[in-house]
Amino acid sequence: MKQLVYYSGKIEFNKEGCFVSGQKVDCPQPPASRVTRAGDKLDVLPRIDSLDKRSDLVFTSIFLAVILSFGLLAIFKVKVFGKSLGEYLKPIWYFVLISVAAVFWQYLVGINLGGSSIQLRISQWVWEAIVLASAYKLSKIPNFSYRNMFFLGILYSLLIHGLKVSIRYFLYAKTLLYVLDRFLYGSLLVMAIAFVLGSVFVFLRKKGNRTTG
Repeated sequence: MKQLVYYSGKIEFNKEGCFVSGQKVDCPQPPASRVTRAGDKLDVLPRIDSLDKRSDLVFTSIFLAVILSFGLLAIFKVKVFGKSLGEYLKPIWYFVLISVAAVFWQYLVGINLGGSSIQLRISQWVWEAIVLASAYKLSKIPNFSYRNMFFLGILYSLLIHGLKVSIRYFLYAKTLLYVLDRFLYGSLLVMAIAFVLGSVFVFLRKKGNRTTG
């Protein structure tokens, strides 16, 4: 029979193994394929052992590539679906700041609260409402199209969940598999709000214009 071992405290995983309060322990064997070796639950991806590790080179390269891409878009005013990065962000800059503040609140204050805390739920609702409000505001721009809503979803996915997984990776020693799973899971929700509901706003605007015209 397999011996069950209970460890009191948070299990931390790195390339050297599993540790509790600085003491090396046996890594828990996950009961299912939707759990990382460190015991973190996966919501989208299955257990992929080749990704269930830390790699500062890989993550940092992706992190810097994203920042560099945004920098180049802003400096050279590259148009994505007919609009520059400034044209996307300028009308909703205050929403962007609120969404970033909500993310930092979750990790500076919310991290000490229980997982079912109403404050954490509210912080989740805040950035969801921010994405929806941004989509609604931009949909009022006459030449803002469905493709622009799609790119808005990408922007908020990288901004909100890119920031979240970066904090989890650099400060909480999470694996590539875990942060990728969290990014995909969060991005699906962002795209459902920004692209799907945003496209509904664009459709209603166009329908209204045809009616009044």
